[in-house]
Formats: sequence, structure tokens, C-alpha cells
Amino acid sequence: MYLRILILFFLGCCTSMYGFSQELSPRDIAYKLYNREDGVNQITLQELSSCRYVIKDQRPGCAEKPRRKVIESVRKDFGENLKDVRSVSIVKSPAAERGIGFLQYDYEEPSKDADQWMYLSALGKVKRIVSGNDNEPKSGSFFGSEFSYEDMEKPYLENYTYKLLKTVDYRERDCWVLEITPTPEYAPKSNYQKSINWIDKERNIGLKTILYDRQGNIVKKIVSYDIKNIDGVWMPMIVNVDNVQTKRMTTLKIQKTALNIDEIQDDFLSLRALTDSAFRERHLNSYRQFIE
Repeated sequence: MYLRILILFFLGCCTSMYGFSQELSPRDIAYKLYNREDGVNQITLQELSSCRYVIKDQRPGCAEKPRRKVIESVRKDFGENLKDVRSVSIVKSPAAERGIGFLQYDYEEPSKDADQWMYLSALGKVKRIVSGNDNEPKSGSFFGSEFSYEDMEKPYLENYTYKLLKTVDYRERDCWVLEITPTPEYAPKSNYQKSINWIDKERNIGLKTILYDRQGNIVKKIVSYDIKNIDGVWMPMIVNVDNVQTKRMTTLKIQKTALNIDEIQDDFLSLRALTDSAFRERHLNSYRQFIE
């Protein structure tokens, strides 16, 4: 699934082309989850914290000092229908990792795979992220976290099939429980056999997701917390990923964010933002005023 800083999969709003009064099919529910107003652009300051964990009092707790990164992210919608998306994320701290960056282009056309690049500032090199071959999905993680590169990509309705398992009360919210499975055509590009998703009916936002690997074993549990409405967009301020196979967890916390900023320039969402530090800082300095 896709995690569009912060993780489109976990964002939502209360409007859609479907009314609440009519019965929704599983595909309709997925449409509401994937296609929603989330602003035409976004600036975010966030903390990414990862650690190996052990179970204490039936809850996971870090068994080591967490590795923390503060990341500045900028996202903007492009294209005739504003369905193409470009985003860039830059490590602000720790100092040893400052300038490491990630750039992603998502496209409206489902048959066109997302383009992703990672910039290693210490080496001064850009690495394009690709799969091994046509029958292998991408491997690797987003800034060393438990979010994979695949988790960052935009999901397309046509790439999955959907099954409504039940409706439940989860954390005092009325939810659909939706099973999402890659189609046979898309399955070779995915690391996941399926996902089970708890979706808030009223706010149309994912509250919990369980991801299964290709062998059918649970690999990750993703839960969103502290959900706030920011300029009409429901947004989790905290997202926790528990990788039950590696016994590692990552927590993503939004510290500051702003939506629909007119000043974001198209040319900033480019490889130059990764490689040209003066260019990058000049633009980021002008954007930071909106979240300070």
C-alpha cells in the first residue's frame, strides 16, 4: 500500500461520490479510501523512530535506544486531473544523516509504476529504486524504517480485489473490515499476499491494517492514532508499524503540517532537490514559515 507522508493509506475525509445512505460494495469502500480530497499539496515536519522490541506486559517496548530521524517532506499534486503526485522527503537530523533524501512520482495511469529515487548525501549519489525483474517486487525500506518502498506507493483500485468481511466497533468507531488482495496480474509486483483493513465508516480513514507476506503469514501490523481534522482532512498524527517477523517497530509522528500552500514551486519536486543543497535549502526556508 501507499504511505504518502503521511501515508495516504491512513488519510481520509468525509466527502466522496457515494452517499452514506446507500449500501456500499467492497469496491465502493475501497474507492472511498483511495480517492478522497487530501489537499493539492502538503508540507510536513515529522519524526521517524525505529527500534528492536520485546513484549513487556503484553505490549511491545523498545529493547534498545530508538534510532530517530527528523524529516521534512513536501508533496504536490500534478496533471490535468491532479491525480499525479510528486513528493520529496529530506532528513533534517541527526547531523550525520542530514541531506539524505527520497523522491517519488506517482501517476494517475495504473499501468505506470511509481518512480522512486534515494539520495545518499555522504556519497553524493542518487540511486533509482527498481524491482529485481518483472516477477519480483521492490525490496528495501524507507529511511531504514519498517515502512517498505512498496508501502510508500499510491494504491490503484484496479490492482486489487475486495471482500467485506464484517462490520465491527473498533476503538469506539463503527468500521468496515475489508480484505484487499492483489489481482493475479499485480501480485508479482507486491510483497503482500493480502491485507485486512479496519476502515472508519464516518471519517473514511484506515485505523488498522494487517499485512500478510506471500506465504500467507502476518508480517506487519499498522495502527494509526491521534486522528485530527486539518483543513477538512482527517489525518493520523501518529502511525505505528509493528513488523512481527523482524521484531522491529517504527513510529511516525507528525510534528507540524500545513496543506494547500500556493508557494510550492513545481521545480522543487525534482531530482535537483536531492542533489543541490543550496537549491533545496532556499526552497525549504520559504516553506518552513507555514509550519513554524
